Amino acid sequence: MIDREVERLRRLRATALRVRTVARALGRTVNAAPGSLRDVLLNRGRCAAWRVARTVSGRLRAHPYASFQKDPGIGVVVANSLVAANAVLGVKTRQQGLLRFEAHLRSLARELSDVRALTSASDLNDSFGRSQIEIRALLAALAHETSGLRMPEAAAIPPVTSARGAAAVDPDWPFLAF
Repeated sequence: MIDREVERLRRLRATALRVRTVARALGRTVNAAPGSLRDVLLNRGRCAAWRVARTVSGRLRAHPYASFQKDPGIGVVVANSLVAANAVLGVKTRQQGLLRFEAHLRSLARELSDVRALTSASDLNDSFGRSQIEIRALLAALAHETSGLRMPEAAAIPPVTSARGAAAVDPDWPFLAF
């Protein structure tokens, strides 16, 4: 691994830990019972974020250089706590909490997609791919639960259709040579 890849992995881990902290804080606020973390969607998000953070930490700890093996510091923990406290402010209903959580989960999905596209290790790429599938399914469930009319990012771009109505590939696309 090179320094840039280590930095990307550290940013991804920090984002995953932030999503986990926000989910925990929102879970306590939305359920309004002390120590209660019963919201299924928030628990799924916490677990998905934890799996991403655990995968990244394992990859970084396996590196031979000690400077690359660092765990998240106290600054990351404090920053995540502040972001979680900010996310909880003004949340009165479950819908509001899920909408705020969805925004944080989308940032994790984008970060995970970027890191997956730039990683060269096949085992790490496979693990991130499974996490991406899980997070996309969770985002779809969140969109359904909040009755949002949001479309997944991949569905936002309409396919190019031919004269017969079948999906076709744009001939000007530079990555296909027909």
